Amino acid sequence: MIRFAAVADVQYGDLDDKIGRHYRKSYEKLLSLAGEFSKENIAFAMNFGDAYDTGWENALAIKELFDVSEKKGGVHWRHVLGNHDFSVPDEKKSEVYELFGLKKPGYYDFKLEDSDDRTNRWHVVVLNGNEISSYASETKEEKEAAKEERARRKLADGSEPHNYNGSVSDKQLKWLDDTLKTADSDNFNVLVCSHFPLYASSSSIKSKRAPLTSLIDVGIYYSDLGVSTWNGREILEILDRHPSVKAYMSGHLHEGSYGERNNVAHVTLKGLVETTKTAYSYVELNKTSIRVDGIEEQPSYEFKFL
Repeated sequence: MIRFAAVADVQYGDLDDKIGRHYRKSYEKLLSLAGEFSKENIAFAMNFGDAYDTGWENALAIKELFDVSEKKGGVHWRHVLGNHDFSVPDEKKSEVYELFGLKKPGYYDFKLEDSDDRTNRWHVVVLNGNEISSYASETKEEKEAAKEERARRKLADGSEPHNYNGSVSDKQLKWLDDTLKTADSDNFNVLVCSHFPLYASSSSIKSKRAPLTSLIDVGIYYSDLGVSTWNGREILEILDRHPSVKAYMSGHLHEGSYGERNNVAHVTLKGLVETTKTAYSYVELNKTSIRVDGIEEQPSYEFKFL
């Protein structure tokens, strides 16, 4: 068994509470769960994006916590970039990648092997859904390109998707496709990670956004609602072509959700910033299943794949 820890949408900030978000308390919550992670036998801990909110000082505070957790607690952190991670001045946006130990353009992959079962091998693929976006743009030209991309992705009602999301580039899509081809041929299972969710079963959603969705069970495509990656359908088309893909994990929508589509589990983690206690999980990667053991307000899920 391969085991790692997961948390999403910490969104720490030296800010007053608003819209159900407890910004200052997120620091204490993250400090506490980092301490718990240090006691567990885990391969790494994945931060699924939006570690802080608004301002470079908040970014530096949360980086210090991650650094101390690594150096003194022995927790090996991996990071996914979220939209709020770019809520810093334009001249600091290029430093966001380095803040999380990443290189631009912010997507990457790594492999894991179970020491007790060499046939249990996983390839983790981390996407950057902020690549083409207004908030992550550093120049006037990038902002204009993001504006054009958003206008090109009009929804069914003719409106544009929300500008707190973005698209992945054609280059990143090709990289994803090529990486999954390699995983297919090498007989690895694949876990794809992104800040932005793609799909959920409506019955898993209990949300102020759509209070009636839990009464019926239909597939929800978040990009069609304009609240996730603008070109999410294109990402799903690539995932559909590769039998190695077993799970897709994300954050961003703080209420969380779950769905199963084409033999792939889609897990959207609850946002830590909106919890009264805490929400995180331990994820078990097995040869024929993935299990999410939720703590406190994070639900648990288990998916056995074909």
